Amino acid sequence: MNVLIISQPVLSYSNNMGKTLMAYFSAFPANNVSQFFLRQGEPTNTDVCENYYRFSDLDAVKSILNHKIRGTVFDKTQIVPPVVDEPENIKLDDAYKLGAAHKAWMLLARDTIWKLSNWKNKKLLAWLDSMNPDIIFLAPGDGAFSYRLADEIARYLSKPLAVVCMDDYFINNRNKGELLGGIRQKLFMNVVNKTIQNAAAIFTICDEMNDIYSNLFGKKCFTLHTAAENKDLHLNPTANHISYIGNLSCGRYQSLIEMGKALSEMQDERLPKFIDVYSGTKEVKCTEPLRNASGINFCGEIPAESVLEVMANSLAVIHTESFEPKMTNLVRFSVSTKIAESLMYGPCLIAYGPEGIASIDYLKENNAAYVISRPEDLEKGLEKILTNKELQEQIVRNARALALKNHNADVNPRKVRKWLQEVVDKSQNESSTN
Repeated sequence: MNVLIISQPVLSYSNNMGKTLMAYFSAFPANNVSQFFLRQGEPTNTDVCENYYRFSDLDAVKSILNHKIRGTVFDKTQIVPPVVDEPENIKLDDAYKLGAAHKAWMLLARDTIWKLSNWKNKKLLAWLDSMNPDIIFLAPGDGAFSYRLADEIARYLSKPLAVVCMDDYFINNRNKGELLGGIRQKLFMNVVNKTIQNAAAIFTICDEMNDIYSNLFGKKCFTLHTAAENKDLHLNPTANHISYIGNLSCGRYQSLIEMGKALSEMQDERLPKFIDVYSGTKEVKCTEPLRNASGINFCGEIPAESVLEVMANSLAVIHTESFEPKMTNLVRFSVSTKIAESLMYGPCLIAYGPEGIASIDYLKENNAAYVISRPEDLEKGLEKILTNKELQEQIVRNARALALKNHNADVNPRKVRKWLQEVVDKSQNESSTN
């Protein structure tokens, strides 16, 4: 079975979407997977995919201005590992972070550019024909153009389309308060509904999202939990550090400040008095308050290979969400990739955030973290979990069992392969009977 992945970022170990997609398709031979990606950048590995085609926003604009055929083909002979901290890669990341405000007018303008562009050119069509996929797997964002593009490609190839939903764009209009917010959401959902109705399968990242989208679209959805490698991590039995590793946006930094303050004011000298915070978040509004907060040791960004060392030498790691209603609505279905990793091989996980958020509810229902879901319970909760070794060990055992069930990097890819093969077989049977 040949699969064509369509997504904005390229498959990569350095971004969450790219890393998640690589985990999904790790059970496929690399020569059976191709990717059409819609962002600047270059592929840097052939671990799960050997053939790539890029058509970016820049290509879209240039194709309008000079009417030339744009698009770049990469095969396995042209792909080389990246140079660490390559300046151009950093600039590209910063450029896309700048455009990540996702204002309604920006999204409308971007969609218009793609409509006017010559993305569906003879170069792309020749590449698609040569890849000869049996199924198209779309991992979209909040841009209508990616849904329209995938739908057109599926119809051109006469192949089934599968869509993975990793966010709440369909039920949460994040531009609601903007002048063009309502119009933009209506146009966006018109395209989404058409694409989803033509899709043969829908995947989601958590059971809550699964239930809501099954009702919204009138189609059965499949839950694909984020996968994590089953690594053999030797936890330090004498560790006395508490660590946070991850993003600080969506108000998470504020919850960390509350936790740090609670720790710093505890009287028990045996307990840690601060949280080591490791994050590559660049927004000053998130980082500066942490640098000046009591009970916080802000360590900045660390390379991926150092995460294991930090976890191994931590008494506990933290997952946190904001209690502000605006923020909780934004992260309602959020399930961080770090959660899967913490469950699979980390020390005791402490979660601080309100009920009603998928990640918090998931951890609480499975007793896979010590969950503190009310600010007034924070100090007593931290004291209880940090002084109870048996409780910590019980939570770790529950976490490992949950990780092996839902986040196993060996099991999940086999699920993806099985489900996609069923879609392909059904499509081929229907074609043969028509």
